[in-house]
Amino acid sequence: MARKSKPTQDDEIFVESTPLSPEDERLDKLFDEMEQNSLKTLEDAARQIITLSTALLGAFFGLMAFKDAPTYLKFFEIKLIGALALICFMAALYFALQAVSPKRYEYPRASLTGKRRILEEMLTKKHRAVNVSAWIFGLGALLMLAAALDILIFRL
Repeated sequence: MARKSKPTQDDEIFVESTPLSPEDERLDKLFDEMEQNSLKTLEDAARQIITLSTALLGAFFGLMAFKDAPTYLKFFEIKLIGALALICFMAALYFALQAVSPKRYEYPRASLTGKRRILEEMLTKKHRAVNVSAWIFGLGALLMLAAALDILIFRL
C-alpha cells in the first residue's frame, strides 16, 4: 500500500480560474449586502412585533378597564379566547425582546473565524427568536379574530 507523502513547501498547486462575469459580481455583491443587513432586518422585525403586541395588549387592558363591561365579556368562551390571546401576545413580546436585547459575545479580536462563528450564532439566535415571536403573535391575532367573530355572529 503506497503512502501519500505530505506536501512540502516546494510543492505547488495551480488552480485555474476565470474572472467573474458582471452578473456574477452583482449576485456576489447582493449576498454581501444581505449578510450585512441581516442583523438589522431581524431586529427591525422584532421591534415591529413589540410595537404590535404592546398596542394590542394596551387595547385589551383598556377594554378591561371600562366600568361597565360589555355584556359579551361575561361569556366563558370569550374570556377563554381572550385570555389565550393575551398569553400569546405576552409570549410574542418576550421572544421579540430576546431578539433585540443586547448580549455580550466573547470572541478573539484577531480571529476572522471566531468573528464569523459569533456572527452566525447571533443570526441564528435572532432568527429563531423572531420566527417564534411571529408565529405566536399570529396565533394571538387568530384568537383575537375568533373572539371578534364569536361576538359578531353569536353574541350580538
